[in-house]
Amino acid sequence: MGFPLSDVLTDESIVSEFTCKICCNLVEYGHAVHTSCSHVFCEKCLADWVARSSDPDILAEAALNGEQARGPRCPTCNAGLAGEGKVAPLQTQPLAWRLLGRVQVRCPLHDSTSCGWRGDLSEVSAHLTNSESHLKGQDYAPSNAQENAEALKNQGNAKFTAHAYREAIQLYSKAISAAPGVASYYGNRAAAWLMVGAAKECATDCRRAIQLDSGYVKGYVRLAKALIELSDVDAAEESLRSASTRCPGKKEIEEELQRVRVLSAHLAEGERALSGGEPARALEMYAAALKMTQCAAVQLGCARAEIALGRCDGAMRTTAAVIRAEPGNVRAYAARGHALCLKLDFDQGMKHVREGLRLDPDHAECASLFRRMKRAGAALDRGRTAAGTRDFEAAAIAFTESLDAAQAPTHSPFTAAVLAQRANARLRLKEYDAALVDCAAAIASQEDHKPAYFTQSTALLHLGKPQEAADSLKVLLEMDPGDETVRCVSFLFSFSFYHPLNIRAIRLTSRVFCSSQAAPREGDVRGSKVKTSGLLRHPRHLARRVGARGEAGVQATVHGVAPRQARQLE
Repeated sequence: MGFPLSDVLTDESIVSEFTCKICCNLVEYGHAVHTSCSHVFCEKCLADWVARSSDPDILAEAALNGEQARGPRCPTCNAGLAGEGKVAPLQTQPLAWRLLGRVQVRCPLHDSTSCGWRGDLSEVSAHLTNSESHLKGQDYAPSNAQENAEALKNQGNAKFTAHAYREAIQLYSKAISAAPGVASYYGNRAAAWLMVGAAKECATDCRRAIQLDSGYVKGYVRLAKALIELSDVDAAEESLRSASTRCPGKKEIEEELQRVRVLSAHLAEGERALSGGEPARALEMYAAALKMTQCAAVQLGCARAEIALGRCDGAMRTTAAVIRAEPGNVRAYAARGHALCLKLDFDQGMKHVREGLRLDPDHAECASLFRRMKRAGAALDRGRTAAGTRDFEAAAIAFTESLDAAQAPTHSPFTAAVLAQRANARLRLKEYDAALVDCAAAIASQEDHKPAYFTQSTALLHLGKPQEAADSLKVLLEMDPGDETVRCVSFLFSFSFYHPLNIRAIRLTSRVFCSSQAAPREGDVRGSKVKTSGLLRHPRHLARRVGARGEAGVQATVHGVAPRQARQLE
């Protein structure tokens, strides 16, 4: 749908370059595109053309006929349009864009309003919505108000078809100002509001349309859709039940009511599964609901289910999108704050939870989350401080308090990190069996949590189980073969079987790796990571500790020599 050529005044030699070959009208200003083969089309016309060309049924029929599926082609020259950069907005061509805007046209409503306006194509929308310009300073006369309003509505419909929803809203509003008692004008504007994401305005227009015409079926259907977008599914269902009573036997209402009931069932089952400790089932239900609507309630349901499964990254992306769309959504702030805390970013997490409480101080879920995360974060800080001062018994107690306070999901990053830190504290207390239990739980929580593997292998080594220690690191190495740190330590473990004297070096190296979970000793400004790097890159540091006999083995480790070859170096 473009601008009628019958209302174009510019010379045809110029206009022909901007004529859509699909609808045979002047391309829609503001919604025109050009192809890589330099042809111009209406955006909506070309989108429909491409959709038809890519239809699976058409492609299947071509295959049955032995024809090669070529994909979408340019309607003018038959050039291929598949691939990135083949179609772009006409605004990316400034000269062509200015020429199109300067094409001279007359008022498209000149037949119905006798408007004599002439001007640039770029000014048509402004002209139609300006009474001073459109009617030469005179308001709509009562005698032809309805006729003028109908002409404006038709122009609005054309803009709606061309996906120019904002311009359509302006034209529908102008039609309403000319004839405020017509339900379809409000209904059409409601449809445009819904397309631009203004669900509240859509619901308002739908209610006004129903007041004017209690049998206006589209008003009920669009009202239900608007209420769903506002996350009020119960109100949408109630509205449609009332509509089915007022308008019995209407297929559109019955179909929409059935769809809303299915959506309501998905949400109810998702909430039940989430509260019953079945996050996977809850995510399945919310994902099914997400196929029906993108409303905030469904998106937050998915986010909460992902948090319960320990998938904090996906939940953070979802909640960020909801907050951008609805800055006052308290549940979105609570869910995002929870996910950030479980990612151990307590500063940002608590900031989001506090913002939720500022918006609604009486929100029970947000208040409960704030208390839990505040206690968990404080206990975690105490544990890290105690570990840094070598008070490992107090550290283990504090880490336990943090786990109890947070009530975090089993597979969350928070659970894995705190369990691994408690395991390290118990390792320092020589509680090797308890450390192994915590390591196993941390690995079950996050399979790729490296500190838990290092602590586990060290505890096994202290218990006299070097083979199991080497196997533990082997699992980690299989998950990340490119990690030089894990490769080096794993080789040292396997090499200890051939050189018993190297076990002391292995224990030393493992202790350095495990110390990365706790703060360095007071006065030690280098930090564990620097010391680890030094030990790995300078094998002589280890050799001095184990004697000259171990130096060849360490050199072999760094340079990738196999254990059997390393034994021959001795």
